[in-house]
Amino acid sequence: MADKKPDGKSESTPDAGAAPAKKSGMKFALITVALLAIEGGVLFAVFSLGGPKHADAGGPPPAVVAKPEDNQTVELLVFDDRVSNDASGVTYQYKADIHLKVKKSAEKEVDEAIKAVKNELREEICGIFRTAEPQHFQEPLHDTLRRRLESALRERFENKIFAGEGDHRKPVSIDRVLVVIGSGIRVSR
Repeated sequence: MADKKPDGKSESTPDAGAAPAKKSGMKFALITVALLAIEGGVLFAVFSLGGPKHADAGGPPPAVVAKPEDNQTVELLVFDDRVSNDASGVTYQYKADIHLKVKKSAEKEVDEAIKAVKNELREEICGIFRTAEPQHFQEPLHDTLRRRLESALRERFENKIFAGEGDHRKPVSIDRVLVVIGSGIRVSR
């Protein structure tokens, strides 16, 4: 009776009970691995067989451009001179170049329009620079001045100049206004 434990089990019973517990854990792991392998195989087969089919957008055919060089943009000089600003109480002069970017097909018409109103443009551009705040000249890309100049030039030229021939005449649009401003030189106290 010394071999028996108080709960009534013998010493050989726990060893016999441990072996089935290890086998059931091993079976569970093998079944899980087998199921994952089957799932991976099924997913691989589905994705490798179900590739994309040929798709047609169904829209109109792309437009054919007669002269691809006409869609290129060119820069036209609008203003190249010195401008002054005395909004801070001290007069500074700045070297300014202003260019318009337009389609090559409209280059001739826009250039003629610029030449026709050259002095009006000069007056308007100088006025914009004279009324600018001193901090506008300190901006890295002169965004405020560029927006003001772009607005004035678009108002003057867009939808008022037409390019093309015959029935294919379209209003000219300005792609962008380029403003190059040098550093200011103090000319008075």
